Amino acid sequence: MQKIRTLSTFAMILMLPMMLYYPYQAMVWNLNLSFLDQGAWTRNDVWVDVDAQIATATRVVFFVVWTIPVVLGSLSYLLAFMTLVLVRQGIVFDYRVARRLRLLGIFVFSSSVSSLLGGAISPMIRSWHNADGPLPLRFWYNSSEIGLAFCGLAFLFWGIVMREAIRIARENEEFI
Repeated sequence: MQKIRTLSTFAMILMLPMMLYYPYQAMVWNLNLSFLDQGAWTRNDVWVDVDAQIATATRVVFFVVWTIPVVLGSLSYLLAFMTLVLVRQGIVFDYRVARRLRLLGIFVFSSSVSSLLGGAISPMIRSWHNADGPLPLRFWYNSSEIGLAFCGLAFLFWGIVMREAIRIARENEEFI
């Protein structure tokens, strides 16, 4: 059990800076592009006409679209950290761990998929005010986002299997 405690402590130490850096870095990019640098959309951009006037509502929509994966990803980090806290306390084969693993999987999967969808609709949102009209949806993919989506599914399935294993073990204990 000491190895599990040591490894979970090490993982928690590694996660702490990322739990702060990930939302900060993502929100700085999003805030700068959406609101703080008003010329960012039209400067050196292949999607937006140089003379396009970008409405505030368009910037808000873009901001919200890219905030969703960040919030879901941040919740994923929080759930992973909370799971490590339980494991560090010696709580391993417990319904709370299984539930957190399932939720972790759901949030990681949702964050990755919403990021992929955000990438597909970003050119359309950013080009809403072009003289020729908005660009169509762009079929965009990022292999790391797809990989994260599969990792999310793995955590989800792992949590489901763990919940069933705990249920079966407790059921068997009652017979004895």
